[in-house]
Amino acid sequence: MAIDICIRLGRRIRALRDAHGWNQAYLAEVSGLGKIYISQLENGRKQACIRSIETLALSFEMSVSEFLKGV
Repeated sequence: MAIDICIRLGRRIRALRDAHGWNQAYLAEVSGLGKIYISQLENGRKQACIRSIETLALSFEMSVSEFLKGV
């Protein structure tokens, strides 16, 4: 069975955050999104809206398509 897209997105966010050496609180500060929301996204418990996806992509200084690569 394929892994749920929310879980795959969460893994992508966590991988990018870890690669930047950021904790969830810092990503929340940089993105303007809530720390709890980021935690829920990373754990696949929340679905990200397109605005949040764009906000996270910009926080990592990448395009939306690059951000979603492999998801």
